[in-house]
Amino acid sequence: MPKKTKGAAEKAAGLKRERTAKAKSILAEIAKYKNAAKPGDNFVGLSEDEIIQKLGKVNSPFLTFQGWSGSAPPGGSIGYTVGIHNPDPVSRGNLYAHVFIGPANPVPDVGTALLNVDPRFPRLTMPSFFGLTLAAGASSTLTFSVKVPANIEPSNYLGNTFLFAASSSYNDLGTHLDRAVFPFLVP
Repeated sequence: MPKKTKGAAEKAAGLKRERTAKAKSILAEIAKYKNAAKPGDNFVGLSEDEIIQKLGKVNSPFLTFQGWSGSAPPGGSIGYTVGIHNPDPVSRGNLYAHVFIGPANPVPDVGTALLNVDPRFPRLTMPSFFGLTLAAGASSTLTFSVKVPANIEPSNYLGNTFLFAASSSYNDLGTHLDRAVFPFLVP
């Protein structure tokens, strides 16, 4: 095997080992929150393969898990927690999670997806100004309470979370980083 090819193969193997180790660390964090979930709540987290894919595809913060109350009556609230991880070798700031209800998840265009909103529900964004800052390799969670309108029809509804980074000056275009969906029932 030529020396150049052997070096490239070794580098690829090292990168794969590094991503697998990072994925196992993130999986341990996900398991901690899954084990703390209340009985009857819904919980979904990334698999090892999904984490490795995200680590290879984008070098920026991403959503790792979601936990939420599976249902709430009209006039009640859905409790929702989302995990965020920064795989970058540097700190990332100005991070926000925007939560809303509507059929946005299957819409590939971010701008169009953000318009697919059920206006009867609130749109919520956290945290407050200056946003969330995550150190290199760090994770955090955000917790929301989504009010269910009192006069809503019984059905399943689709909650959406869009993770974005505001520009550093807050005077320019932000960056969409990731998204997730959490279905819930209004009986």
